[in-house]
Amino acid sequence: MALATIIGSGPNGLAAAVSLARAGYRVRVLEAADTVGGGLRTPEATLPGFRHDVCSAVHPAAVASPFFQAFGLDERIEWIRPEISFAHPLDDGRAAIAWRDIERTAADLGIDGDAWLRRLRPLSTHIDGVTDFTGNQLLRLPQDPITAVRYAIRMLDQGTPLARAAFRTEEAAALMAGVVAHANSPQPTLAGAAAGLLLAG
Repeated sequence: MALATIIGSGPNGLAAAVSLARAGYRVRVLEAADTVGGGLRTPEATLPGFRHDVCSAVHPAAVASPFFQAFGLDERIEWIRPEISFAHPLDDGRAAIAWRDIERTAADLGIDGDAWLRRLRPLSTHIDGVTDFTGNQLLRLPQDPITAVRYAIRMLDQGTPLARAAFRTEEAAALMAGVVAHANSPQPTLAGAAAGLLLAG
């Protein structure tokens, strides 16, 4: 039986290990850190007793991931889904909040509520089409072409200087900028917008 070596025990490395093991390979996973899990770890990173998700932005992608759905992740672990998906603090003590309920988020954003819904509701209500488009090679016909086109238009909208005109309030602009910043790339960029829209959706 052939041996496959995986470098790194984060979500991608473990997914590769599972896929290879199912295909009949012996699998060895090498990890430089003291613990496995990569961005899916929850360590005491600051003070004793306070546990923090590392790279927790991967968690919503895991819920929607076709790989993890096929793996039956929902049956293997218990997801804790808080009322608040993410938030962005502002300088004067306020915070912009993205609730799990997109309508509640929009209501809190006041005059930007409709703009938020226009950008994200078509994606969040068709998240399977988004993950099919983003989780596969692009040179193929997507399963949900309409959602793929909507996603691409929003990516162009948020990934170019046009993004500055997307919202009128500091709260909405901060929420979107904060989630797009997870791409760890200069902004605005198409790659950053793509990552942010997937996570925000």
